[in-house]
Amino acid sequence: AQLCGVDLTISVDPGSWRARLAIPGLEHLPVLALDDNADTLHLLQRYTAGTRYRLVVTRDPQALLPLAQRLAPRAIVLDVMMPQIDGWKVLGRLRQHPDTSQVPVIVCTILPQEDLAFSLGASAYLRKPLKRADFLAALDRVTSPASGSR
Repeated sequence: AQLCGVDLTISVDPGSWRARLAIPGLEHLPVLALDDNADTLHLLQRYTAGTRYRLVVTRDPQALLPLAQRLAPRAIVLDVMMPQIDGWKVLGRLRQHPDTSQVPVIVCTILPQEDLAFSLGASAYLRKPLKRADFLAALDRVTSPASGSR
């Protein structure tokens, strides 16, 4: 029970026993996603529906930092190929800003540039097209207490 974060207490009295099970509520972790493709954002929303993640999406790179400052996301999902601004520049800005420098960033792109993503400060890299299990596993990795994320 402890390994699962559950508190189990058993009391034994003569002729009876009592068990108390305390299961923590589902915490919804805010995750911010930037992608210029509305279909991709809808897919990510479907992937996170019913999970512990609350996905907030935007197609506007200029809205990303103000949203991040307001939401204090536990992770940011970032597309690289966008028409208004290069996603690598966005990643650099996120790493330089004091409010987002420690927020894990998952780079999701069709480009085979995993090494570049990590060298620029990404915490995880996923190649499109995304699979739900891979996406949720990456979110779990970057938001776990052991990952050092906030």
